[in-house]
Parts: sequence; structure tokens; C-alpha cells
Amino acid sequence: MLAIDRNMTLRTANEAAGAILGADLSAAGGRSLPQLASGNERLGQFVAALAVRFAAGRQEWREQLDLDGAAGRRTLMCACTPLPGEDSGMGFVIVFDDITALLQAQRDAAWGEVARRLAHEIKNPLTPIQLSAERLRRRLLSGMNARDAEILERGTRTIVQQVESMQQMVNAFSEYARAPEMQVTRFSLNQLVTEVADLYRSQDPRARIGLDLDERLEGIEGDRLRVRQVLNNLLTNALEALDGVAAPKLEIATRLEAGTDAEYAVLTVCDNGPGFQRELLGKVFDPYVTTKPKGTGLGLAIVKKIIEEHGGRIDADNRPEGGARVRVVLPVKDSTRTAAGGARERRDQLRRERA
Repeated sequence: MLAIDRNMTLRTANEAAGAILGADLSAAGGRSLPQLASGNERLGQFVAALAVRFAAGRQEWREQLDLDGAAGRRTLMCACTPLPGEDSGMGFVIVFDDITALLQAQRDAAWGEVARRLAHEIKNPLTPIQLSAERLRRRLLSGMNARDAEILERGTRTIVQQVESMQQMVNAFSEYARAPEMQVTRFSLNQLVTEVADLYRSQDPRARIGLDLDERLEGIEGDRLRVRQVLNNLLTNALEALDGVAAPKLEIATRLEAGTDAEYAVLTVCDNGPGFQRELLGKVFDPYVTTKPKGTGLGLAIVKKIIEEHGGRIDADNRPEGGARVRVVLPVKDSTRTAAGGARERRDQLRRERA
């Protein structure tokens, strides 16, 4: 919440307003909002949106504002109302809520339902199509001349190959849509990172993969197989982004961090590639958001789902020195996840901010 006058001078603001807008407004009373926004992209967009509405003579409104920045898009639900008892130089109180996480949760739920239905509708006819093509080949091939036999062979082989390709897509849909029961064990995240890094070093020796592992991180509780899937996907994406880079470099780090309620394992994967496209930041974990010519576009969406099932969170941005950075935060103990009532509730607790 913040209060301003008609000249955009800040009267007061609470701490949450500053956190959402990325600026310290607690001691900024009496200063001009446009001046405070200098050098702050998010606050600058917020101030510009207010100025447009005030210039149009609008004194009371409730709207959704989208603020784009280097860390991605933030969506605010804002309500503006005049302060009571003011004269012609009236002031305004503006209450706003960061609903980015809420909208993302709604999109995730919608995409999950779409994926489930697609998997069901596509999977049903695939087996009959493949069996029919193979049956035609067996029944007709022996009675044909060489030219017709070659055409039939090529045609049925194409059908079978395309069916197999669609089956892979259906499997990806199913994996995204379902919420399998996790096999929780205690394992060493550092050891798992080392194993996966060694595997990728042997597969792609041109890239230098560096490790910076926190020795204090003795172990975490989670589904080791699915956390390995997360690592595989993140490293595959990073190495693909390094195609064409003269000296490709990948850095993987782990850290043990103490939160207000529990301990967390932080996994960071950085590369020196071109980084994420600015317009995709904030959307990279949505289904079908990809710049790659191949693939289903579900890889990072599945990664996000796995992390949230563990009660963690994941975000992506570009490093100031160049290259992409993905940061994963996982609770060290499974009780942290279950105490929060499941992955979705945990994510809301960690990511949602209010003002």
C-alpha cells in the first residue's frame, strides 16, 4: 500500500510495497515517485502506469498491471481510490497485490488438464493405427512387384515411425499431467550432482563443467530419481544453449541456506551462453515455451512440477556478466514439504507477496 498526492509525491508506503516494486520506500516520504523510479525499471513502469491514468482524469480504478523487468514479468492487481476529505490537490491511496504466483498456479492447473486430455485422446487411436499399418505390410507385401513393394514398405515404415514419435509426445503429456507418488529417501545432492556432471563431461568434452559444492550440505530428503531428472534436463538445456560458443562453460553450485522455518538446499546452474530471451523470462517454465526447433516444449515445465512436488521453487534469470542462470531451492527435510500441506501450498507460502 502507498499513498501519494496528485503531483505523484509519496506520502507513505509500507514495507511490502517496496518489496514488490524493488525499492526501499520506507523513508522516502515527501519525495517524488518519478525521481525514486530513476534507475528502477519495475518502479518506473508502475509510476508510468499511474501517470497515464491520472492524466486521463481517472481517480478511482481497479486494474491488473503487468510490469516487465530483467527477472521477468510481475503482475499486480491494483486498486486506486481518492483519500477522503481532500481538496483539489487530492491524494490517493493505492493498494496492490502481487498475483504473479496465483496466475501461474492457474495456468499450471489449466495446462495439466489440457495435457491429461490430450494424452487420453491421442493415445487411444495410436495402437490401432500402428497395428493396421503392420498388418497391411504383412498381408500385401509378398504379393507385390518390387516397385509397389518398396512404396508399401516405405509408407508403412513412415506410419510406424510417426506413431512412435506421437507416442513419445503422449508420454510427455502424461508425465506432465500426472502427480506420481514420490519415493522419498535421504541422499547426497552433492554426490548426485557429481555423477550427472561426470556423465555429461564424457558426452560433451568440448564444454568445461565446473562444480562448487557446499560441504555442509550432507544430504537431503527427496525422490533421488526425479531430482536426477531435473539435473539431466537443466544440463541438457544449458549445453544446447552453448552451441556455437567459443569457450563453452557450465557452472553447477550447491549451497546450504537457513530459512526462517527450515534449512534449504540451493542448486544453481549457470552457463556463458546467450542467456534467456528477455520476452521469455517469467515464462520459461510454462508448457510449450521454447526456442528449440525440436522437442515437446514440456521439459522445463516438468522440471518445475517436480520441484514443486518436493515443496521447493525454481526461477531463472540472466547473469549480469552474460549467460543464463537457473536456481532451484529444495527443502533439506521432507517434513518441511508435508508440514506445509503439499507442494502447491508450499509454493504459495514461499513465493506470494502481498501489499
